[in-house]
Amino acid sequence: MKLSIVTVSYRGAEHLAKLLASLDRQIDKDFDLHLINNSVEDGEVIKDLSGKYSFVRFIQNLSNTGFAAGCNIGIRAALADKSDWVLLLNPDTKVEPDFVTKLKDELKNASGIVALPINENGHTVYGGQIAWLKPTLSHISDHSGILQNTRMVYAIGGAVAINRSVIQKIGLINENYFLYFEDVDYSVRVKRDGFSLTYLKHPVVFHAVSASTKKLGNPALLRYHYRNALYFNWEHAPIEYKILIPFWTAWVAAKQIIKIIAGTNRETSIAILHGIMDFHLNNMGRIDHEQEMSPRKIKLGIECENLEDGQSRWGVGHMVLNLLEEYAKNPVWQDKYEMCLYFKHAVPNDPVFQNPIFKKCVLNTGSFNIFYHILLPIRAMRDRLDWVFFPAYMLPPLYFRKSIVMLTNDVNYEYKYGSLPFRYRLAYGLFTNWAAKFATKIMAISEASKKEVAKLYNIDSDKIFVSRLGAKEKLENIKPNVYGSYILYVGQMFSRRSAYESLLAFEKIAPEFPDLKFILVGKDKYRPERIKKEVHRINGKLGAERVIHFEYLEQDEDIASLYAHAKLVVYVSTREAFGLPPIEAAGYGTPVVVKDSELAHELLGEAAFFVENPKNIDEFAAVIREGLTNESKRHAMIEQYPSVTNKLTWQKFAERFFSNVTQNS
Repeated sequence: MKLSIVTVSYRGAEHLAKLLASLDRQIDKDFDLHLINNSVEDGEVIKDLSGKYSFVRFIQNLSNTGFAAGCNIGIRAALADKSDWVLLLNPDTKVEPDFVTKLKDELKNASGIVALPINENGHTVYGGQIAWLKPTLSHISDHSGILQNTRMVYAIGGAVAINRSVIQKIGLINENYFLYFEDVDYSVRVKRDGFSLTYLKHPVVFHAVSASTKKLGNPALLRYHYRNALYFNWEHAPIEYKILIPFWTAWVAAKQIIKIIAGTNRETSIAILHGIMDFHLNNMGRIDHEQEMSPRKIKLGIECENLEDGQSRWGVGHMVLNLLEEYAKNPVWQDKYEMCLYFKHAVPNDPVFQNPIFKKCVLNTGSFNIFYHILLPIRAMRDRLDWVFFPAYMLPPLYFRKSIVMLTNDVNYEYKYGSLPFRYRLAYGLFTNWAAKFATKIMAISEASKKEVAKLYNIDSDKIFVSRLGAKEKLENIKPNVYGSYILYVGQMFSRRSAYESLLAFEKIAPEFPDLKFILVGKDKYRPERIKKEVHRINGKLGAERVIHFEYLEQDEDIASLYAHAKLVVYVSTREAFGLPPIEAAGYGTPVVVKDSELAHELLGEAAFFVENPKNIDEFAAVIREGLTNESKRHAMIEQYPSVTNKLTWQKFAERFFSNVTQNS
């Protein structure tokens, strides 16, 4: 009788040394051992250890393929060596000197598969108990009981001998399991094909109880347990249990979501939810986050709904578009990251989206909530992404993998005190706080904003990284000025951005500058709207079209021309995370009027005209007047602006962003 032992090791040199030493002491030395090492980190150590024993056939696996796949490598090698029996033996076991002698004696008259008794810390088990719709398996310590209930028992994979004829007929171990339930699956298949299962009382194998799998960590083990339990039930359970699988998973998922919300064992609950999702998304085999580091690309998903309306694309949309354009320019990033873009209804017409380097997914729904909170997280997890970037401040509760969420202090203000409709304020309140607590990383767009976000959302500042936004490169071919002398406001108009106060300040100084106009570009987000009415009133009072309002300018050339020819850009925001218009104005050498704030000084230093209290219209008007007339200060600012804008480019923004999207974060 030719006997081959197969053992699969994963970072288990200490325990493996005890097993090899116990096998070396065997009275009957007519056997060999195929040792498959699933860990590259200790490959040389295990190879040196196995080299001390002539009976060991060492095989180094290039990655951790799991227990099932590792066993299959050894089984194939054993069959190639014409072995009659293959004994699967855990690496964290050891045996008595007469083990092989007694085992061969038992196998002489056996067939099918043979389960060996396993002693776990003084407690001997003879097999396992099958239970439908349960995430774990139990072992049986009553030998007579296991013989009486052969239908619902299985041979434990840590110590089981398989006859050559079984392997030739039913095949190898199912590698979809990776870890857990593969042994019960094999036992069910063996019995279904008419082979016998024998449960021995001796020889005993002494086991250290999952010493190798503990290295994966409890949450990872739970994820495998729940995923594989569902898979096993789907493959083998009676029809009445299969029907209950959706209800059982819904019940388990609901309990875990409640625990997450309550803050109870969140990591454990997320692992269980991951396991359930893995099964339903057919994410079988090795789970991505358990892979060793490899040169494969990092899969990064980006939520792109803010890009879809090219007629009304503001801050978040521009930020994402510039990030994608920088990625498209950089072959190094393209080699490192695979980019997956998710759209609600349609892919925009921007040239960058025609580039085949992007994988584009349209989820075809008219509802933002269904897109953002249901379809997007499910699809992203099905696509097995390493990271997803949610730029619109909110983290969907159904997304459980690595995430980056942009948070700003101004969105916190909007949901607490702003004039947005209640449903938007409620959503921001719920899901920005969810992001603050559960996102892997938070992106802030200025140091000042990082400080505020950490305080407002009670976040550890180490979780927050800063990527300052950038100004678009200055266009060389600027359209001629068709408006004469004017000051400029660019941006959506909220109460905190002082667009209304800017109009009142202009009205106050307008008689002093009879040729001066005020051009505003942006949607009126006041509730109720007030800009159109105020523009009409001021123009009527001044007797000419001195104030011009555009809701949106689609062409970059039009905005560039306005920045380049303006006398001043006025953007006095009381709560801002970055404030891009002043930086873009500085790029064209146009002086700016801003709120006297920590953020403004962070970005512009002293190169601005500062308003302390925008509600004080006299003060506001005085600052604009100075900005128009103080030529020496204007000239000094313009000289400083190149050093300001050189630090704030979209390339630097992208560099800081991608440096935080790493495989081992």
